[in-house]
Amino acid sequence: MIQQDHLQIFDLTLNVWAPLFVGNGSSYTKKEYMYNTRNGKVSFLDEQKFFSFLVEHDLVDKYGQFMLSEQSNLWAFLTKDCGISDAELKTLTRYQIEVGDALDAEHSLKEIHAFQRDAQGHAYIPGSSIKGALRTAWLLSAVLADRSTGHSLAQNRRATFPEEKYVNQLHLRTLKDESIASDAVNSIFRGIQVSDSAPIPDAQMVLVGKFDALVNGSFAKGSNRGIPMCRECAASGTKVRFKLTLDQSVLKGRITKESLLEAIQQFDTYYEQTYSRHFTPPSGAVNLPQQPHLILGGGSGFFAKSLAYPYLGEEEGLRWTAEQMKQMFHNHKHERDAENGISPHTMKYARFRGRLYPYGYCGVSIL
Repeated sequence: MIQQDHLQIFDLTLNVWAPLFVGNGSSYTKKEYMYNTRNGKVSFLDEQKFFSFLVEHDLVDKYGQFMLSEQSNLWAFLTKDCGISDAELKTLTRYQIEVGDALDAEHSLKEIHAFQRDAQGHAYIPGSSIKGALRTAWLLSAVLADRSTGHSLAQNRRATFPEEKYVNQLHLRTLKDESIASDAVNSIFRGIQVSDSAPIPDAQMVLVGKFDALVNGSFAKGSNRGIPMCRECAASGTKVRFKLTLDQSVLKGRITKESLLEAIQQFDTYYEQTYSRHFTPPSGAVNLPQQPHLILGGGSGFFAKSLAYPYLGEEEGLRWTAEQMKQMFHNHKHERDAENGISPHTMKYARFRGRLYPYGYCGVSIL
């Protein structure tokens, strides 16, 4: 730790135990990337260089025909139909990552959901993603410490957890009736800053498939071969580094390194006792380290991002969540969730090289 007056600056390391997906909202269609079946890697083109190459080699019309055809393997088209060497293609590539078993060129390629990348094309994790996960863990511990009773949430899908009750502690701005304003000015989380991560090397990025497992360890109908898309993820075993700054002129000891680590431990315990214990791991699932962890990113699921269960209590939280699931996903058979004891009734898994990992499990160290 570095102490600078009221600022405490820590090194926060995210230890990725299961594929971690932090998307940038974009995706690549089957015809927008190259899957080289010889080296098992997928490459993403530098569009400007690629189209200049097509013009220089009089391939624009041929490429247009490819885009309108049923053929979907861009690498096969460029190497076999156009006679472009792998060495030439490499000069047109922004980056490439390992495919594992996420793609099958013999049958059908898939849409790829892209990871967050900076202006230079380096994969990274925004600090806001980590701050959000820490916020959820801290709020869960605050809710569990709240001994008041009679909590309730509306049954419509717009109902939100009243986090301002727990975070608006600063009293810096009040309304005309002298009540505390429910805005970021009064949020205690003003005192926490997390930097964007250091770049993640492409050698530590992989493609993974997505599977929905039911409570008995089987896969939801129609998903035994995975959802027809895959994700660009930070691989299991990756370490991602951030700077965590606690401004104690704001926090005044109410949030510390120790309290954050305790909140992570409490989140881990609550998640296991209330949610994951209901699920039998599917065949091929890995055994993750038995250490406190956060769950974040795409695929981490409703439970890792919602505080309905701790706020309402396990029984009422189950009923409320089942109702929300039923309203939002009409064809996913959530009508019996409350009767079956858990909602949502699926857990999201990533598959890489035949092994299944629950998405986004990450250990955290703060030094």
